[in-house]
Amino acid sequence: MRERTRPFLAALSFLTAVPVCRGTVLGAPDLRRAAVLFPIVGAAVGASVGTVAWGAAHVLPPLPAGVFGVASGVALTAALHLDGLGDVADGVGAALGGRDPTEAMRDPRLGTFGVATVALDLLLKSSLLSALVVTGFPWELVAAGSISRVAPIAMARRLPYRGGGTGTWTPGIGAGATVAASVVGLTISIPSAGLATPAMVFAVAVVATLLGAWSRRRVGGVTGDVFGAAIELGETFALMAALAAR
Repeated sequence: MRERTRPFLAALSFLTAVPVCRGTVLGAPDLRRAAVLFPIVGAAVGASVGTVAWGAAHVLPPLPAGVFGVASGVALTAALHLDGLGDVADGVGAALGGRDPTEAMRDPRLGTFGVATVALDLLLKSSLLSALVVTGFPWELVAAGSISRVAPIAMARRLPYRGGGTGTWTPGIGAGATVAASVVGLTISIPSAGLATPAMVFAVAVVATLLGAWSRRRVGGVTGDVFGAAIELGETFALMAALAAR
C-alpha cells in the first residue's frame, strides 16, 4: 500500500464497512493522519444515502424512499454508529437508575433504553429524509455526513479517552487537526447546504457538547461508543436543523 493512500484508507475503514484494508495493518499513526479526512468520508456516505433515497423517491412515496435511504446508510457503515448510540443510551439508562454506566455500555446486548433510542433515531432520520427528497436531491445529507464526522475529532481533542481498541489514536489529536477537519467540513457543507450550514453546525456542536459533558462526568472521558453516538445523533439533528432552516 502506498504511504500517501494510507490515511484515506484508514478513514474509510474506520468509518465504514467498505473492505479496503484487508491484509493490511493500520495503526494509531494512520488514524491520526486520517482524522482530517473524516469529513470527506462522511460526505461520501451522505451522498450515497441521498442517492438511494432520491432514486427510490422516483418510484415510491417519500417515506419508504427515506427508509430505503437510511437502510443503505446502516449497511454502508455496518451500523457502527448506531451501535455506539445504543450503548450510550443504555449507559444513560443505567446512570438514571443509579448503576455504573460503563458496565451497561460494555454489555453487547442492547437494553430497553438502547433499543428505544436506536428505533427513535431511525424513525426520525427516515422521516426527515423523506421530507427532504420531496423537493429534489437531498444535498443536506452530504453536509450532515461531513459536519457530523468532525464531532469525534473535536471531542478527542478536548476529552481524555477511556475506551479501548482503536481509540489509541486520540491522544495525538491536536488543535491543528481539529481546525483542518472543520475547514474541510465547512468547505463541503457550504456548497451543499448553503444558508442552512450554520444551523447544522450548531446542532452538531450542541450534540457533541452534551454527550462530551455527560461522558466526562459519568465515564471519565470519551469512548468509541460516545464517538459513534455523536456522529449518529449529530447527523440526525443536523438534518433536522437543515429542514427547519429551509
